Amino acid sequence: MLDTKIDTIIFDFGGVLLGLDKPACLKAFKDLGCNEIEYYLDNCRQQGFFLDFEEGKISNEEFFEQLKNLVGNKVSQQQIEHAYLQFLTDLPTYKLQLILDLHKKYKVILLSNINQFIFEYCKKTYFERHGLCLTDFFDKVYLSYQLGICKPDEQIYRFMIADSQLIPEHCFYLDDGKANVEMGKKIGFQCYCPKINEDFRFLFY
Repeated sequence: MLDTKIDTIIFDFGGVLLGLDKPACLKAFKDLGCNEIEYYLDNCRQQGFFLDFEEGKISNEEFFEQLKNLVGNKVSQQQIEHAYLQFLTDLPTYKLQLILDLHKKYKVILLSNINQFIFEYCKKTYFERHGLCLTDFFDKVYLSYQLGICKPDEQIYRFMIADSQLIPEHCFYLDDGKANVEMGKKIGFQCYCPKINEDFRFLFY
């Protein structure tokens, strides 16, 4: 059970709530003839123009134009989008229910390194179902592409703390990135680093 002084739960998205399958994504791109893709993709922090996309420095259109150039112009954008989405597996129903349950008792925040294309897809696919919307799950959402900063940069954490008026020692933070968790601990959060596909409901019930 959580420390009784905890009043805020902060979730990372990919790798904590949303399942990721980097090997499937790499294979999908390599099947399109793009062997360079491995340099750009990571579960926690991207590289090159993928990182620019996650920091909001380039638009959807600019990103896919660069990605199409990387893969090869003979490949359609639809094929590229399909390959990119192989990175995602699922957001289990039990995790969605956990967030709804926690939202009744705690302030619940999403803090994610993510780009606009993936976030809009996930918002529609996982959160906007059964008459629900994103605000039913989270009090605040902090996304790297909107803020122009990626974790583990301390600035993104400090912005979230100030904007949501958080007391770090009263926050419980879940992130699958070790560097992100270390920064969370440095700031004063109580932290947990889930394993791949871990059911971490035991932390709360």
